[in-house]
Amino acid sequence: MKHSNALAGICLGVVMALSLSSCTSYKGDLSTIVSTKTLVVGTNAEYSPFEYTNSAGKIMGFDVDFMDLVAKSLGTKYNTTISITWKNMNFDGLIGSLQGNQIDCIAAAFSITDERAKSVLFSDSYFSASTVVVTSSTNTTITDMDSLKTSNCGAQLGTVQAGYIQADGWNTKNKALASISDLILAIQSNTLDALVVEKPVAESIIAKQTGLKMIDTIKFDDDGGYGIASNKDTGTDLIAAINEVIKTNTDNGVLDQLYIDAANEASGN
Repeated sequence: MKHSNALAGICLGVVMALSLSSCTSYKGDLSTIVSTKTLVVGTNAEYSPFEYTNSAGKIMGFDVDFMDLVAKSLGTKYNTTISITWKNMNFDGLIGSLQGNQIDCIAAAFSITDERAKSVLFSDSYFSASTVVVTSSTNTTITDMDSLKTSNCGAQLGTVQAGYIQADGWNTKNKALASISDLILAIQSNTLDALVVEKPVAESIIAKQTGLKMIDTIKFDDDGGYGIASNKDTGTDLIAAINEVIKTNTDNGVLDQLYIDAANEASGN
């Protein structure tokens, strides 16, 4: 009998382990999100005003406010309460975490591109931003695309902008770093000439840092705007629900106001 009980216990343990494994393999699945009442979102909280940490370490920003709308909408639709668990990580690790079933979706000022769409399922665009240059306020050499391409530029690793500065015809010494803060410090210490970044982020940087300026007269190719990304295999229903939130809150002007409020809060206004 002891042998049988032990064997039964082992079998039960295996079944439970398999069950838990199955649960964790369905990240992005809307029915699982609703049943667990938890939406796990990956971000890189170093891209103010879209996501950043305040003095208490809380993740804040426009994307946070937007995902709160998503959670509230899901809760209303399914007569429950959905809480959000944020996972803060390096930007270039977000797709891997999504594919590794560590998160349900990515909300990180995540530009929609054809290359990324090979790996993730995108929502509709909910925000568009142009690319600009941040440099020292005393810099007079960067005036156009030609002078920028010969300068020592930096961008955040994994971003569309990193792809720009590492393309053919650009300075081969250009750097893509994981941290926006490190890139800003590099400009301030004169080890980088310029940071190539999106305009709202540049405005947030300049509002908090002295000795920097923004150049927004250099034309870059437009991307597809920001989208929420989920798992290509399991995220279809979640993305459809997010698209409903985008449409409703674009039409009624709520997203525009959320961005204004987030930008003002991030800059201390």
